[in-house]
Amino acid sequence: MSDEFVPGLRFESGAHELWAMLIGVLPEWEQRMTRASKATGLSPVSVWALVQLDPRQPITQKELAGRLKCNPSTVVDPTDRLEEAGYVVRRPNPHDRRENELVVTSKGAALRRRLIARLLEPPAALGDLSTREQSRFSAILEAVIKPAG
Repeated sequence: MSDEFVPGLRFESGAHELWAMLIGVLPEWEQRMTRASKATGLSPVSVWALVQLDPRQPITQKELAGRLKCNPSTVVDPTDRLEEAGYVVRRPNPHDRRENELVVTSKGAALRRRLIARLLEPPAALGDLSTREQSRFSAILEAVIKPAG
């Protein structure tokens, strides 16, 4: 796989090769996001922001920024676009009126369901794995991505 990933590269370890394999699946994700973005007329960031909003549980823009792992100022434009399109509304936070909560509208909830179905449909290769193989792969990935600490 090394020559397909980076010509002339020789992996230093099995972990090095596994990391390259994980990176190798990212283009498919980017393509899915690009297609979803074009289909909705939203930016990829707005698409992912909507997916991160639970229609049953309003959150603040600051909380959304935490979910997106970005600075709170970064979510202003994407949430403006979601609001302009009628997918979310801002309302004063009943616990702290200095903040606004993001509330998903019924139109936004419907789009969110379609986006989740489209973006999170697993590749066929994962479906081809046995239940046992899927469980083992899941356990390995959880060990890799679990927060340090």
